[in-house]
Amino acid sequence: MSQAHQIVPTTDGITAHAWNADRTELALSPNNNELIIFENCQAPMSEWRQKFKLTEHDLTISGIDWHPVTGMIVTCAHDRNAFVWTYSDGVWNPSLVILRIEYAAIDCKWSPDGRKFAVASGAKCVPVCHYEEENSWWVSKMIKKPHKSTVLCVAWHPNSQLIATGSSDFKCRLFSAYVDATDDSQDMGPLTGQNPASFAEMYYDWSANGWVHCVDWSPSGNVLAFGAHDSSLHVVTFGGGEPVTQMVRFDFLPLCTIKFISDTSILGGGHDCNPAVFADSGSGWAFSEFCDKKPAEEKKAEVATSGAAAARAMFQNKTKTGQTQSKEAMNDNSWQKHQSPVTFMQQLNPASTCSEFSTTALDGRIAVWKLAEMDLNHGAMGL
Repeated sequence: MSQAHQIVPTTDGITAHAWNADRTELALSPNNNELIIFENCQAPMSEWRQKFKLTEHDLTISGIDWHPVTGMIVTCAHDRNAFVWTYSDGVWNPSLVILRIEYAAIDCKWSPDGRKFAVASGAKCVPVCHYEEENSWWVSKMIKKPHKSTVLCVAWHPNSQLIATGSSDFKCRLFSAYVDATDDSQDMGPLTGQNPASFAEMYYDWSANGWVHCVDWSPSGNVLAFGAHDSSLHVVTFGGGEPVTQMVRFDFLPLCTIKFISDTSILGGGHDCNPAVFADSGSGWAFSEFCDKKPAEEKKAEVATSGAAAARAMFQNKTKTGQTQSKEAMNDNSWQKHQSPVTFMQQLNPASTCSEFSTTALDGRIAVWKLAEMDLNHGAMGL
């Protein structure tokens, strides 16, 4: 079961969103410089209320992340700035962040422990920021080489000391993000047995045949996945020795965002406007099914048009357009929750296995999906 709500006008769209820890509040940006926070989000969508509109940014907000433990929100935007928002006495106050980048900020993510956050940027670098109490600001250390183009996405390993990046130079890379000032003893995670690297040193890189739009880690931290613009999903498995990489090709449009829902299943959303499920059957990863499925009554209506009427319509369309279906029939996705590309996806429950997730898209809608109530192959998904 899933529900969708037109939360901002269709002409605006939503670039990113984030939930607070107990899912009573939602932060989003309607494809401009505004950060809007809704309250009463545990109620039906029609009862959500706008509580704050924060306009500290000058240009379009491109990334939002709300840490579930500290309660702080980090935002970044095309104005080359990032702000850390702290709630106090009924007001959200922005903290200064020294990013030191010359081009737009594209994406931002808190580390799982909440001590650091990373910002992807058009400056071919990733500022990793931590707080300096003596100066009351967030300072950055740079991951620069060997990015050759815009960094589009970042993802933290569960240990908060490794970070994966996706870039428009067709590469996904894995770096050390260990910062002496904030981190405890160095944890190698799935790279146990290798020599620890200092901050910003690269461990691995993997190639794709297009821009790498999205990247994510599995709950255990033993699997890394990234989606590219050539309609492919790449899955890297760590298990001692060299990591094993598998590429999954699919025949629909590219992914813009991905999220692990278990160690053996991944959700992906993008230009097809319909979240897709990828699963590891034990013999390898493959596309499984779409989350949004056409209602039974519409399928019956399609069957009812079979026979002589359907044959006549097919020949008429071939004569007019060279297609066996009319353009309207091929493009009719009015039954889907989203009518435009899915831009962002987030897990709603903090458990290692996801049971509920949300998506936002350029159609201005937000959809909440309850996996247990949906017609999906839950066994294959590891749920």
